[in-house]
Amino acid sequence: MSHFSPLIYAAIAITVTSISNTALAQAHGADGHSHAHSDVTVDCTNLATPPWNGLPDTDRRQMASLQQDLADLSTPEAAKAAGFFPVFGDIPGMGVHYVNLTRAQRGKDLDVDVPDQLLFASIDGQDQLVGAAYSFTDVPDTDVPLPFASDLASWHDHPQFARDGETLHMLHVWFVPSSNGPFAGLNFWLPYQTAGIEIPNPCWMAKEDDAERIRNVSFALVPLQTWAEPDGTAGASSTDGAAGASNYSQAPSVDRTEMLSALDSAARADDREAWILAADNFIADLSEAELTRVQSLLGVLGTNQMSSAERDAAGIEQPGSMSRHNQ
Repeated sequence: MSHFSPLIYAAIAITVTSISNTALAQAHGADGHSHAHSDVTVDCTNLATPPWNGLPDTDRRQMASLQQDLADLSTPEAAKAAGFFPVFGDIPGMGVHYVNLTRAQRGKDLDVDVPDQLLFASIDGQDQLVGAAYSFTDVPDTDVPLPFASDLASWHDHPQFARDGETLHMLHVWFVPSSNGPFAGLNFWLPYQTAGIEIPNPCWMAKEDDAERIRNVSFALVPLQTWAEPDGTAGASSTDGAAGASNYSQAPSVDRTEMLSALDSAARADDREAWILAADNFIADLSEAELTRVQSLLGVLGTNQMSSAERDAAGIEQPGSMSRHNQ
């Protein structure tokens, strides 16, 4: 039996959506660069876009079947009617997690066809089902098998959302194009799509300098209210917790609008050099506070998409357990 309860999920929601700008700044590296964990680079022709032809046949069939099974839950209203409710807020690179508490309490008895979370993001002005997720609590070195055979699939975990000695293991599955493949912890295309800007060519992720630009631009596009208000209080993405926080943002300046248009045009033209120039101009126009926020978000969310073993290997302190937070 899982240790999760509605109270714990409420605590998770509060924890995730109330991280202050001060806390985020602590994740900003002293050298001025984020120390975010980045997902592996994937084959941009076979593993960046559904139907994920580079996956093993069994995985492709499972993902196609899963998406078909969830087709009737493709709107937030349908998801709520089926017992899924938004608890995490609109998280950059992930969207909004809709959690089914009944499924979440099944413990380690996972079913690939029955995820306990749905992921929604605003695309083309509409909240759309963009993925699903599986979660369970166990010791960090879990022996629970992954629901997919691909080497790209791996558990990431959150010790801060479990009791001492345990951690919350999770796996994301994407139904839409993803910057780092079908099981990426963070999908850097989502902020572009929410902002109505064409995503860059996925093959550009192969070069780290370009990938860093793509990540920086992505999180610079995230509206401030998506993560936290200036005073550090939670900033809901909409009145019901759904995606689409851009509706709450101040309109960009004329110069900033032109920069965004240049990014969009270069991506549509598949012009890498023009996109790099547009990205560099956009990043150079960010204020110091905006840059700090972008790097901090990349650091905080990146390290949270690692496993405990990966954090240990990288010398990153593990987040405190839920019981420690409640003391």
